[in-house]
Amino acid sequence: MIKPSRQISFHPCQWLLDGLEMAFGGPPALRLTPLSFCRLRNIETLSNLFRSVLLLSPDDLLCCVYLCLNQLGPAYLGMELGVGETVLMKAVAQATGRQLDKIKAEAQEKGDLGLVAESSRSNQRMMFQPASLTVGSVFKKLKEIASMSGNSAMNKKIDIIKGLFVACRFSEARYIVRSLAGKLRIGLAEQSVLSALSQAVCLTPPGQDFPPAVIDASKGMSAESRRAWIEEKSLILKQTYCEMPNYDIILPVLLKEGIDQLPNHCKLTPGVPLRPMLAHPTKGVGEVMKKFDEAAFTCEYKYDGERAQIHILESGEVRIFSRNQEDNTSKYPDIIARIPKVKKESVVSCVLDSEAVAWDHEKKQIQPFQVLTTRKRKDVDASEIKVQVCVYAFDLLYLNGESLVRQPLCRRRALLRESFMEVEGEFTFARSIDSDSTDAIAEFLEQSVRDSCEGLMVKTLEKDATYEIAKRSHNWLKLKKDYLDGVGDTVDLCVIGAYLGKGKRTGTYGGFLLACYDDENEEFHCGWGCWCVEA
Repeated sequence: MIKPSRQISFHPCQWLLDGLEMAFGGPPALRLTPLSFCRLRNIETLSNLFRSVLLLSPDDLLCCVYLCLNQLGPAYLGMELGVGETVLMKAVAQATGRQLDKIKAEAQEKGDLGLVAESSRSNQRMMFQPASLTVGSVFKKLKEIASMSGNSAMNKKIDIIKGLFVACRFSEARYIVRSLAGKLRIGLAEQSVLSALSQAVCLTPPGQDFPPAVIDASKGMSAESRRAWIEEKSLILKQTYCEMPNYDIILPVLLKEGIDQLPNHCKLTPGVPLRPMLAHPTKGVGEVMKKFDEAAFTCEYKYDGERAQIHILESGEVRIFSRNQEDNTSKYPDIIARIPKVKKESVVSCVLDSEAVAWDHEKKQIQPFQVLTTRKRKDVDASEIKVQVCVYAFDLLYLNGESLVRQPLCRRRALLRESFMEVEGEFTFARSIDSDSTDAIAEFLEQSVRDSCEGLMVKTLEKDATYEIAKRSHNWLKLKKDYLDGVGDTVDLCVIGAYLGKGKRTGTYGGFLLACYDDENEEFHCGWGCWCVEA
């Protein structure tokens, strides 16, 4: 009997990463096509790795998932390595004995420090080979680097990086350096990882002794039945992750209880941010009427501010998150201070979806988004705030222990207005009208623009009106003045500079500096423009 290894070595992951990079993220001439086929092959390859980990070393599954995503933990915890490219170059130079200027020159030529590290390591001879890297040890070292702070932290980080680098074999150095730089480049998005994970636990159920009784649970199924079964289970995992975006919580439940029990153990919880529901753009009121047909809908102002997901915990603590799940609590002490007076006593815990907008208290009007960006981003002192904000609440996702995301918008909106009170210039419900009149909607759109808003958000009220987390739904439409047919203007710009491309853009320009000519002063005014495409 072959006994399973209790530690997954790092280089099987490296073989996987090599294959994924070639299939989806490699040089254009070597990529497999079509891309949809590549994605399915990537998912299958990653799923097979997860199945091996489930059987041989299930404790390493969490590390494998995070390493494939190039993350150290949930996004809302904001764990960052804090390692710049210059530090990585120094570590590579010190570990290989090469000169720093040669490392920099080669990185400039190849556009990928990971490839430079790999070639430097392969040319290095060693008297004694260090112990092989394992998934668990690599992940532990990366988290150790992220936790370091203080005056001597950078030197300590370099020492750890050198230790990892010296122990690398094959192309491991390439992915270690890329992970540290935050540019893994293997063509794996999070949805693909979730699909691979769900496929793995379906085909090879976790919790089996070795040798396993079931290696492929889909035996005997037709191809169509197998695909439908896996898609059904994948939807459970993806929906659970949308409500609880934390693998540290999800994976232990997945391994112990199975995928079907995830919704019962991992639920929407105040303090853990959701990815917001997004809207599809439309080009006119007529298109809105055509898409919604006879469905009841509402039109809300689309405010030009920053998405603020406000969480009120049972303890009374208030947390605020951005649309990207970043913790903005320390950025808005003024919002936190006003929550007790705008929520009613019946509210014990809740999750609000809202927009934080710059507000002029003297003129009592909305200010442009550019004004809001001048606020300090972290550790704001309430006494030093110069740019005031008003919170425009438009949805309620959780209330007193109950998730509302599967309730229709009309019900969520009613509970929102029953649970909170408006205070002018501080906390207000999004202005809206419920009308199916084309003229009324057009007039409301024009009024929103006059009130310094971007346009309208049009949402279904009853039919298909649930809150679709992390999705761009056709049940929410955005009607911005910039999108309207015949409204857009063209701008004449001149290219006055460019950045050299890196990675797959090596040998081309990565970004252009564009300028607009001022006839009166006879000079160029510039700002950052668009990214270039591959040559």
